[in-house]
Amino acid sequence: MPNREQYIERQKALGDFGELALRSDHLLEVLSQACHLVGRALGTNLAKILEITPGGDQVLVKAGVGWEPGIVGSTRFPFGDKTAEGQAIEQRRPITTTNIATDTKYERPKFMRNAGVVATINVPILLPGAIVYGLLQVDSLEERDFSQEDIDFVRTYAMFLGPVIDRLHKVHSLQESLSKNQRLLRELEHRIKNNIGAIGSLVRTKVREANSDETREALKVVEARVETLRLVHEQLYATDAFESLCMREYVSKLVEGLRNLHEEAVKGVSLSIDIDDVGLATDTAMPLGLIVNEFVTNSFKYAFDDDDGQGEIAIRITRTEGGNLLLHLSDNGTGLPEDSATSHKGTGMQLIEGLARQIGGEPRFTSSGAGTILEMEFPDS
Repeated sequence: MPNREQYIERQKALGDFGELALRSDHLLEVLSQACHLVGRALGTNLAKILEITPGGDQVLVKAGVGWEPGIVGSTRFPFGDKTAEGQAIEQRRPITTTNIATDTKYERPKFMRNAGVVATINVPILLPGAIVYGLLQVDSLEERDFSQEDIDFVRTYAMFLGPVIDRLHKVHSLQESLSKNQRLLRELEHRIKNNIGAIGSLVRTKVREANSDETREALKVVEARVETLRLVHEQLYATDAFESLCMREYVSKLVEGLRNLHEEAVKGVSLSIDIDDVGLATDTAMPLGLIVNEFVTNSFKYAFDDDDGQGEIAIRITRTEGGNLLLHLSDNGTGLPEDSATSHKGTGMQLIEGLARQIGGEPRFTSSGAGTILEMEFPDS
């Protein structure tokens, strides 16, 4: 029977292992520390965890303490009816050996004989569902008649190990699935980015080949819309932010791209951008970017006199007291055409209204000789 100090050491070993099991998601770290703690608690400082290999006819020294380099992680050996390991697995109960030299019942692996192992405890490690994972094996370099208290302690330790190993296996599987899905998503985003780039190049080619100003202007509208989509995917691909986009950076880049696209029309037009620290889901950011694209493009093209030199376009996204977001777009140009409030709305306004519905917003236009304002409140995604 263990004395008081040994009993305290064993209780501490169980507590330390429980702490580690809750803290760590690394299987080898947990198994190695388990061997260290149980070996120290039984005073042998020699222990190992054997994992049944996928073929089911061998065990691998998965983790261990006190062994020569090259044993842990690589040594495999068969188990069967003539081995203590095989009997412990088949009977699902502890098997002990007091002295390997005098006990001829079981065969022993060569590496254990070479290490001078004399006595062992083999305890099955069971996963949920009574599935045998392998064995917790405590070894001694001296003859030892392991007491029932010794066996019960190792059994208790093995009972803790089973659910912990099962949890870490599931964590590993989830991490592998997540890594695979992220890799596939990056590949998909990369292909989409390339396809959008190819479409943009084709549109630019058609702009150069256009025979009329009307066709050229219509193609430039398409080019601007494609550029908006490209910017979204560029930021997704560059930052791995597959769930959220920083609107300040996104809108700033978008508007700067529109300025470059319409450089002849924007001379003397200043931009004012004031956006709160807002990150939006891509299925909200993309329609919102297209709304900004439509408004700013139309302001660049139609709102200002060429020789005025005092034009300004303002873009704001702020949070409301109710937790929603408010988009404010304005220019100080000539205002909307008189028939814009009737059923004869242009394609741009119809597109804005359709995009606004996608994100739960309703655009409100106001216009006068002092300019045009678009305001829209929508839910924070």
